[in-house]
Order: sequence, then C-alpha cells, then structure tokens
Amino acid sequence: MIIGVDRYANLPPLPGVRNNLKALKAALTDRTIGGMPRKNCRIVSNPRTITGALKPIEETVRAARDTLIVYYAGHGFLDSRQEGLYLTLPGTEPGKVHSGIPYTWLRSALGTRTPPKRRIIILDCCYSGSVIKGMSAGTMGGTMSTVAATQQASSRLGEALFEGMDSLEGVSYLLTSTPWNVEALAPEGEEHTAFTGEFLRVLREGVPGTAPAPSPTPAPGSTATTTATTPPPHDHLSLEVIYREVRRALREKNRPLPQQQAQNGIEKLPFVRNRAARPAPPADQAGQTGETGRPGRPGQPGPASSGGATAGARAGGAPGAPGTAHNPAPLAPEAVRSRKVRRRALASVLCVAVVAIAVPAAVWWQSRDGEPSSGACSADVALIGHSDALNGVEYEGAVPVDGLSGLALSGPSRAWALADNAPGRLFDLDLGTSGVAPPAARAVHLRTLRPTGGGRFDGEGLVLEKGGRTVLVASEAGPSIRRFRLSDGAETGRVELPRNLVEWAGPENLEALGASPDGRYLYAGMEAPLFHDGKARGRSLLRIQRFKGTPGGAYVPDKQFAYQSAAGLRVSELVATGDDRLLVLETNHAEGQGNAVRVFGADLSRAKDVSRVASLQSEPVDAFAKKWEPVDLVTCPRGGAAAAQPQSNPLLENAEGMALGTVPLASGPYKGRLPLFIVSDNNNSPHQITRVYALAIRTGRTGTGAEAGAGGGTQAGVGTEAG
Repeated sequence: MIIGVDRYANLPPLPGVRNNLKALKAALTDRTIGGMPRKNCRIVSNPRTITGALKPIEETVRAARDTLIVYYAGHGFLDSRQEGLYLTLPGTEPGKVHSGIPYTWLRSALGTRTPPKRRIIILDCCYSGSVIKGMSAGTMGGTMSTVAATQQASSRLGEALFEGMDSLEGVSYLLTSTPWNVEALAPEGEEHTAFTGEFLRVLREGVPGTAPAPSPTPAPGSTATTTATTPPPHDHLSLEVIYREVRRALREKNRPLPQQQAQNGIEKLPFVRNRAARPAPPADQAGQTGETGRPGRPGQPGPASSGGATAGARAGGAPGAPGTAHNPAPLAPEAVRSRKVRRRALASVLCVAVVAIAVPAAVWWQSRDGEPSSGACSADVALIGHSDALNGVEYEGAVPVDGLSGLALSGPSRAWALADNAPGRLFDLDLGTSGVAPPAARAVHLRTLRPTGGGRFDGEGLVLEKGGRTVLVASEAGPSIRRFRLSDGAETGRVELPRNLVEWAGPENLEALGASPDGRYLYAGMEAPLFHDGKARGRSLLRIQRFKGTPGGAYVPDKQFAYQSAAGLRVSELVATGDDRLLVLETNHAEGQGNAVRVFGADLSRAKDVSRVASLQSEPVDAFAKKWEPVDLVTCPRGGAAAAQPQSNPLLENAEGMALGTVPLASGPYKGRLPLFIVSDNNNSPHQITRVYALAIRTGRTGTGAEAGAGGGTQAGVGTEAG
C-alpha cells in the first residue's frame, strides 16, 4: 500500500512525492528487483479524507496473508498536546490538528490479531522518527512545531534509547525517513525526496560486495542438505543492508539520516534481488538442489514457504540461529516484494556516541589534534578562540552556570548572560579578554530575576539598556518582553506586543532580542513561523518586529519585517549593528549529525512592512529582508575543541546567545575588526557543553555573490521540506 500526498491547498506542494509513488511501485514489481505482482501493489494518491486514506489499508490487511507494507510520503507535523505525529491530507491546515491523520490511527488500521504475519510501516515525512522507541511529541515540545524538540529532550532520548524495543504494537518493522527532531527534505531540482531517491537508487543498482552469510557445516554423517529453491542469500539484499547503504549515502550528502526499529530479525531476511551481485553459479556446481528438484535461477526465485522464513525465525529466533535445520529461506515472492525500506536515524549510533565526554572546567584552546585553535573561518570572520571554562561550574558552589541563552556586553571584557531555566538568572561574566586573546570566562556575580504576574517565565533574548541599569528580556512563555532592574532583579514593566505575535505564535516564538546602538529601536525575532506563515521550500517564513522608543522608557510596536531562515535552521539570536542592519544567529540540531551554527547579515531597510499581512506565504521574494552569510562556524579551526556528541566540527555546540562589541580591536592579527561573542546553552544535559566563542568580524560590507532576496546565499543540499 503506497500512499502519498503531493498537492496541498494550504501547504507547499511536493512534486517529488508524486514521482516517489510511481517509481517505488515500478521497482517493487520489477521481476529483476522485487518481482511483486502488480495487482498486489496499490497506490493511493492524494486521499481527500482520513477514511479515504485508512480504508484501503484496512482492505489490504484483510487480503494479505504473509507480509503487508504501508508506505506514506508527504508533510508531517507534531502536536505536543495530542502527543503524536500527524500525517497530512491535501486539505490539512496549519494549526488545525483535526485536519491531519494521527499516526496512531494508521497503526491501528493494521490490526494485530489477523494475518498478515509481518506488518511493515515506512514513513517519509518530517519528524517521522518521533514514532520510534516510544518518543512522543509530548517529550519534545511544540504545537504544530517547526522545531520538533529541544536539546534537553536529546538527552532524554539517549537515556530511553532502548525502551519499548520488545513490542512495536503489532508492527514488525518500522522505518522512518528522519530522526525525531528533523525535517525531511525534497531537494530542489531532484526527482524524488531525499530518502526515497537514495532508496530507489539502491533497489535499482544494488549494493556491490555484499558477502554471503556462512552456511552451517553439517555434522559428520548428517544427510541434511541446504535448501536451494532460490538464489543464494548473497544475491539478495536485506532491509538492514539497504538501510545501511542508504544511510551512508545520505550521510555523505549531509542530509537527514533514517531510523529503523524491528522485531525478530525481520530486517535480516532477504528482501529484494541484488542487481550488483555476480550471477548465481549453476545449481550442479553449487551442489544445491531445491526440494522440488528444480534449481533456483537468477532473476526467478524457486518455490518458497508461505511463511517466508525458517521455522526457527517463525518461532521468534533470528534467521540462521543455531539449532535451525536449514539456512533461512528468502521471503515468498509476495513477501519479498512487499517490503520497503525507509530511513533510520542513528538510533544505534546514538546508543554509542551519546555517551557523555568528561569536559573539565578548563580552557580548551590548546590544539589536541594538530589543527590550530584560531584562524580564519571566512573572508570576514576569524575565530580568536573558545573557552569551556564555564562548563560544569557552579557559582559560589551552589548555582549551576548553565542554560545560557542570551548575552549582552557591559564592557570590553564583561557581559551579562541570561539563563533560561526557572526562575531566571543573570550571570555577570568576566570574559577574560578584550577580543585579542581567547576567552577565559568566569562568573563573578549573580542576579536572580523576579518576574511578576505568575505563570511560566522562559527568558531567551537579552538587551542591556543604555545606562546599564536595566535589561530587557524576551520570554517565550507568554510570550512577553519584560524590563528588569539590575540592582535587585525586580520586574518594572513590559513592552506591549502586536496581537498577531501573541495569538498566532506556537511554543517556539520570541527567541531573539536586540537594540540599535543608540537604543532608539528594539528588534524582536521569532524562532519559528506563526501558524499563518509556515514555510516555503524548507525555509521558515519569520517575522522580525521593530519597536520604537527610548532606553529605560516606553517602546511601542513600529514595523514588522519578513525574514526567511536558511533551510532547516531557526533564529536563535540577533544583534543590531545599525538602524535596520542586523546580524542573525541561525542554528539547529539533528540527531547523529550535531549542531549547525551560522551567522547571517540582514538588511531590513528595503523590506516590506508586513504588520497587516495575514500570511507571508503570498509575499514575493523582494518583500523579505536581504541577507548574506558572513560565516558558517563549521568552517572554523577545530583544534582543541571537545565534543560530547557527534558533530561535523567538534567546535560546534548549541549556540543561543550573541553579542557584538562596539570598540574595534586595537592590536593583533585582526586589528580593526569588531569582537563578536557567542555563548552556548547546554540545556542542563551531560551531552552538551557550555561554551564561549570569541570571533573577530568585519561588519562594514554586505555579501556580494552571497546576497539574496530571501534565501540568503547558496547552500549545498538546500531543498524543500518533505514534511
């Protein structure tokens, strides 16, 4: 059963999904690959209703006797209140969970007490990995969330990795196109979605060098013979082999990695013929004769049992386990073709790689891998150094210095850092540098904030107002922007927000806050789109709100600007370098791939005021802020950096706060540049590090070749989200 949705009334279209359906059926029914009878492979394209999607599955369940495969491709979303993954229909509307299909309903349609013996689900949509290992959307946060999880939930995943492995609730094999907190991709200009494209390639081309499993040696005097009703095992590909090849190819392209979950060794059974395998030797040379006296022929399997596996496997043991009388027989034709593979995130890698690395509270810029610990990251940005001196530290032995999500400079070598964990704290940091030498941060003072009005407070963005007596804090909870007195931490007032930022915001909303150098303008950035705005080609359509006022006094809403994030990234922080000129920190985290940390420049001066625009989906490219990319931190020198989980560059961490110095560096190799400081939020997790970065940046020019109307430069692998 192949189900796909490529046309939507309220969401971006997915032409690659339409191509997926046809190509997948063609491969599975190809006699040289899967050999499934065409009448056994059904496509349901763009079902209009939930019944239209689930009723064909129920009908197929009643007809199947051996193996049932259900494949779905399209958009997907999470709803934390309902705690689950939702699949979409052509009429699904953002923000309305009742217009989607709960994954649990699809699973229920498979039944549990009737044939078929094996039930396989393959999901190619965003956040599809949330259905693996009991991880629910409720543990990840986010109502119609565009960023499905927090870094703190990452550590929960590591702790609960093997929970629920004994039962898949009636499902024998589950394969998902992404980890639980990652969006699936339909790369622009490619025929298929990212995962299905690789999966189809493996089916069509095979996997070279797959070795046959060793056959058990008969005991002396035994007359047992091996079953040869089909070609030898090495002429076939198992789900596991296909998965590993697909995963390898996707990793090389730096694309989301698939996840799998299986019962009773089903992933090791022969699935399709391996087109890359050498031809099977003649039966008389191989010394193998089928039970019917007819040798198996390449490209045409001989008879097989309807169970599709050995008695040992049917009894629950792994195929080929000691004590079975025969080698595992391939699945029957109806079973062989019926299987489909999708992607698996590195659940297995996470089990191994998420082990915490002990990071002493010390400075880490001495190079440990032969690479320099400072140097150029791009034409405009250089890394001065980084410090992990705050990691694992407690202020005066009592209060952990962690959860740092905002940063505001109070002097050349001093800064206030905002902790987002309750009740809300400000740490006065001595950075130990003016930007010429690597930082050596230490906490010298603590101020506990005292918000009023009750309710939850989740500080994310921080501005130190002119005069240094008060700070403004953006809180996702609410959302709200509040003013606090530094002398005692008391809340003294709030900035009124426009209605649309309150009524149409999800749980990931006000994340970034910055003020123009003269304090006349205040800029607040959204982490995720409003429900009415959504995404386009995998990029979040965001709003940056400008307020006008005076430091310490009143600020009122002024204009709203449209801003597009890079594909798969969210806005974590912004810094105003002048009127309507910003530096924007965009980040994200993907299981098994690590963090992405990129800084963009943005020019709002020609962007349209979208205060009265109901949805940014209808806005042309030139209505958005012009942007360019000064630096991607993955290109910075990595020497001396420690990593507590897989990273493309061990320097990368969960960057959340950013602050720009106002006085150019007076000496050193980067004389004349401004110091830029970034701090990471460890989310109180042993798998993350509190890290301070010092960079030197040239801010006086925009990108030339990289400047773009809405996309902001070029990027390998940019694509449309497939869910």
